[in-house]
Order: sequence, then C-alpha cells, then structure tokens
Amino acid sequence: MTSFTDNNPKPQATWLLVLITSTSALALAIITPSLPGISESFSVTPESAQRVLTVYLLMVGLGQLIFGPVSDRFGRRLTLLAGLGLYLLGSVLASFAPNLELLVLARFIQGLGASAAMVLPRVIINDTHQPRAAAASLAAVTAAMAITPMISFPLGGILFEFFGWRGSMVVAAFLGVVTIVSALFLLQETNNARQTSLRLASVAVNYLSLTKNKQFLLFAMNMGFHTSIFYAFLNFLPFVFKHLGYSASEFGYFIMLLPASFIVGSLISRKLTPILGITTMVRMGSLIIVAGIGVMAGLVFLGFESAWGLVLPGMVYSLAVGFSLPNATMGAINAVGRSVRGLGSGLAGSLQMLLGSGIAASTILLGAAEDTRIGVGILLLVAIASFITTLFLVKDSEDT
Repeated sequence: MTSFTDNNPKPQATWLLVLITSTSALALAIITPSLPGISESFSVTPESAQRVLTVYLLMVGLGQLIFGPVSDRFGRRLTLLAGLGLYLLGSVLASFAPNLELLVLARFIQGLGASAAMVLPRVIINDTHQPRAAAASLAAVTAAMAITPMISFPLGGILFEFFGWRGSMVVAAFLGVVTIVSALFLLQETNNARQTSLRLASVAVNYLSLTKNKQFLLFAMNMGFHTSIFYAFLNFLPFVFKHLGYSASEFGYFIMLLPASFIVGSLISRKLTPILGITTMVRMGSLIIVAGIGVMAGLVFLGFESAWGLVLPGMVYSLAVGFSLPNATMGAINAVGRSVRGLGSGLAGSLQMLLGSGIAASTILLGAAEDTRIGVGILLLVAIASFITTLFLVKDSEDT
C-alpha cells in the first residue's frame, strides 16, 4: 500500500470537485428531454437525433485518453482548465447551431472538454487519499454530483417547453463560466509525481500494458456495463414516454428519480465500503442490478409497460450503481502505479464511456424507441455481463 506523508497534497474542496464534474453531467442530462423536440425541429429521425447524445458520450470517452496522461505530465490544474475552456466553447456554439450537423459538431467539442471534467476529479481524489478513503470520498462526490442530473432532467424539460432546446445549452454555457472562474482561483495542483516527458510512444506502451492488467480491465468493464444501462435509458426512454402520452417536463420529473436513488446508494456505499471493501461492494451492486433490470424486463415482456413499471425497477438499478460505480472506479485506479494513475483513470473512464455510448446507441439503432422490449432485453444481457465480470475480481492488499 502506498504510504501517505506530510509531503502529499492536501484534499481539494469537495464542493469544487462536485462543481467541476457537474459540468459533464449537466450537459448530458439537460438536453435529454429535448430529443423528441430536436427530432421534430430539424425534421430528422430519432436515430439521427440521438447523435446529439452519442457523439457527446463518445468524446467524453475518447477525451479521457488524452487528458489523463497529459495531466500526468503537465499537472491536473492546467489540464483541467484547458478542458473546461473547450467545454465552454462547445456550449456556446451549440446554443447557436442552425442545423443538426453543426449541433453535433458543437457537442463533439463540448464532450471533448467535458472529458477533462470527468476524469481529473477522480485522479485528484486519488492523489490526496488512501485507497479506501478515496473510494469513500468519491462516493460522496458522485452522490452530490448526481444532484445535477436530478435537477437537470426536469429543468431541461421545462426549458424546452418555454425556450426550446437551445435554452438547455445556454444554461450549460453559464455553468461553464462559473466552473472556470472557480477552478482558476481555488483549484490547487495535486500531482507531485509528474512525469518528466510526454511521448506518444510511451503513452501507447503504457496504455497497452494496462490492457494486460486483468484487475484493471475487469473493474473498467464493470464501470462501462453499469453506465451503459443509464445512457441507454437516456437514449430511448424519452421516445417511450412520449408514446405513453407524457410531455418533456413530465418525463424529466420521472427520470429524476433515478439519480435520486443513485444518491442514496452512494451515501450508503460511503458507510459500507470501509467495512466490506471495494470488491465486495462492486459484486453486491452488480447482483442487485441484475434483479432490478430483470423485474423491468419481466414487466415489459408480460405486457405491463407503464411509466412506473420502468421507473421503479430503474430506481433499484440506480441504487445499486451507487454501491458499485464509485468502488469500481477506485478499484481500477488502484490497480495501476501511482505515477500513471492519470493515464489509468483516463483509460478506465474512456472504456466506460465508449462501452456505455456504444451499447446505448445500439438500443436506438435496433428499434428500442418503437419497441421497449428490445431496449430492456439488451439491458438485461448487459446487467448479467456486469455481474459475471465481478466473479473474476481478486481482492488485493488495498481492498482488505
């Protein structure tokens, strides 16, 4: 176990890390209720409209491969500020996009910047905490961060009904300004073990070595499977709820119950992780997810499709993700050396987002917007796969 001394950086303010990470969460959630409206506004199919989400998620995933190792070389603070600048630029461009193609391009830039806000707070926490304390601290951050989508879903629906989908991107831009100013004056550097150079060949070799780390890959895959279920919900549920007769704002009120349940699960996880350990929490959460998605699939396939039939099992899933996701994240980062933990966090986050966006996009492409059975059937298979990954995890010295 890595020892911590007085020379180690001090923990950063939790509220600041929450604010930074919230930029990424808000830009994803606030525009979700507008997807059917974007489809109608630009006269495109649901499959085309969902690119607004998929491209954003794709860049949040790929960008972490860049910002993780860059922060190992140039420091967390400078790298994070650069990412937040890209996020603000993308948000402003999205607010004025005249067509779907330019909106997707703006979301490309926005997602790239948001990837820094996603990956670096995790590394900053790991820079300043021992493993179990880091997992507990991350649970607190992610619990508070979940408030963002809990607010953003209904807010996005209300903004759409009064101002159209552009209103949501204006709010994203405003949050970007607040976050940049706060980080500029308050965020301190936490990387005291910077690499002396940043060579693409060396980065590629380090990434390749991580792909041979079984423990790292299993935790990262678990993160991706769990995240993909939520992203799939965001892709096809707006269209399902519209077919069920609900407005964008009503959908927002329903879907906000999922991050609310995640908050509860994360707070419980913060208490249980020091007792049970990281691996046990991931395994327990994964099993509960199978149960929740299994009930949802059973109701849909038996013909009992309804808003509450989707949301209540979804709340069970979200509660369990609060158990597993913070711990899987710390498990992945702890599985790599301290000098490359920015790189490790970047690869873990990238695999998480790429797997998540790929599975989420597949639900729409296969017709989940028109047939809910397709969507929940895919998600049940994903939930089972996530539990299978936990059966091969091995407890290490930092998890006991």
